[in-house]
Amino acid sequence: MPQTHPQSQTSTTTSTKDPVCGMDVNPETAAGHAEHAGQTYHFCSRGCVAKFEADPEKYIGARKDPPPSSGTAGEYTCPMHPEIRQPGPGTCPKCGMALEPVTAPPVATRTEYTCPMHPEIIRDEPGSCPICGMALEPKTVIADEGESAELVDMRRRFWVSTVEAMPRDLDVSFLAVERTG
Repeated sequence: MPQTHPQSQTSTTTSTKDPVCGMDVNPETAAGHAEHAGQTYHFCSRGCVAKFEADPEKYIGARKDPPPSSGTAGEYTCPMHPEIRQPGPGTCPKCGMALEPVTAPPVATRTEYTCPMHPEIIRDEPGSCPICGMALEPKTVIADEGESAELVDMRRRFWVSTVEAMPRDLDVSFLAVERTG
């Protein structure tokens, strides 16, 4: 259930945002007010007023021009309110949900098409091979592929089958060569 301050219950007046925590605040019932640079700000609690008065630029600058997020490690956001971001885990000041780690944007990919019999033939769209006429097969290109899961699986199966193919009771007596003199 979302957390709400008693002061944030809406009436006929419009609500404003507390610049410290981002909570919706009714100006008529706000717990505190502060003026800075000719503008009046309303707060949900006296603690937010004290933080704001200690360093108003920290909160006003952050609300006016939020820096674009690059999905850095350690940055957390609310799933319901993506504009809420903070450097560590915690709860959303708007709804009380647990903040989740910001994930990096997906890696850009593009699909190339190649001939299975002539790998030197690479096209940006499907079609047929100009040499043999076979259909070109898709080959996805990723910026950082790392080791392929298929390669890891094939390597594991190779070594397991190699061990399994060896005879259990290997009689090496046929390899011994008797020297007769």
